[in-house]
Amino acid sequence: MDSKKEIYEIEFTEDARDEIREIYEYISKNLVNQDAAKRLMRKMRKNVMDLAESPKIYAKIKKKDRMKREFRRMVVDNFIVLYTIDENKKTIYISHMYYGRRNYL
Repeated sequence: MDSKKEIYEIEFTEDARDEIREIYEYISKNLVNQDAAKRLMRKMRKNVMDLAESPKIYAKIKKKDRMKREFRRMVVDNFIVLYTIDENKKTIYISHMYYGRRNYL
């Protein structure tokens, strides 16, 4: 019996890359806390990379885009990471990263 787990590829959309960059700059420059910004980025990276083995670990949300893709929501500290799963390509797309108090729906 082969219990080999399937590993998904992870890709970031351009929007997600921009949002992550903005969050990092805001924390490091506006809040003048580069250490906190680096910690957040390390934690976010670890949580995102964990999705490669367990992409369905987080709950689906009611948001869908015009392509009818289902989004899932992962919380990392005070931030929400939205992602979709393409089962055919075995790829996870990190779509957005928002501050948790922002209305992302």
